[in-house]
Amino acid sequence: MQYTRTGRRERPRSLPAHRVVSCPPMGRERPPDFADRLPRVVPKEETDIEHLSDEMADLLYPGRRPRPFRIGLRFLAFEGPGCPEAVALARRSAVYRDETSPDGVVHHAAFEASEARSLRDLFELVRGRQGTEVLVDGKKVPYAHELWLPLYWIFVAGEA
Repeated sequence: MQYTRTGRRERPRSLPAHRVVSCPPMGRERPPDFADRLPRVVPKEETDIEHLSDEMADLLYPGRRPRPFRIGLRFLAFEGPGCPEAVALARRSAVYRDETSPDGVVHHAAFEASEARSLRDLFELVRGRQGTEVLVDGKKVPYAHELWLPLYWIFVAGEA
């Protein structure tokens, strides 16, 4: 800083136009984050993901393992003439499982488009039962019963 005769500070003069300092151009590379600076303990990507469940494979490696689109039914075991037939139809599914809950045995079955007729037949047996849920790709979604099932019935005629 320079001072004038009256003791006031004088602003520094700007550099002349011919003395412009240029900086090197900035690269487009992103600076490494903390995780990139750590030593690799586990490889970033596994070569074999067969041992992972479908949900885990979708989370860790989205799109790497294609899965078929399925619509499923979850229903409670019930007393009546249609129960053995409903369980037999559910067991035809490739992803059938049953589990015990406080309400009783809960059956889970999901069907691909090529099995749309089996899904329709099973749904006709359990549609009015309490505890019956329609799952789209394993999840509860709005309007699954009103929208997704009728859309899936399109595959019944062609049997995809």
